[in-house]
Amino acid sequence: MKTIANELVPGDLFHPSETIKDEMEARGMRQVDLINLSGYNKGFISLLLKGERNITSSVALVLEKVFTIPAEFWIRLQKNYELNKELIEIRNRRNAS
Repeated sequence: MKTIANELVPGDLFHPSETIKDEMEARGMRQVDLINLSGYNKGFISLLLKGERNITSSVALVLEKVFTIPAEFWIRLQKNYELNKELIEIRNRRNAS
């Protein structure tokens, strides 16, 4: 049986915050540095890094400024995460039936 691309479901799911943390580590940046450079408060950055906040357009623009990585990259990461999360949920509902 052929597998159609739309039927492919990712095995692992990573929130875009993982990429933010990777960038921070590569640059020797601490959470307080991200707070200072972004202008967001400690609570917001903490939730973002825990994956409890999503990357909105305004957050993507700030991340572009901080990391010099285009805002489109951050938006794409967020949208891919949301799509893959939904695909996993659909698969799990099918398997539970």
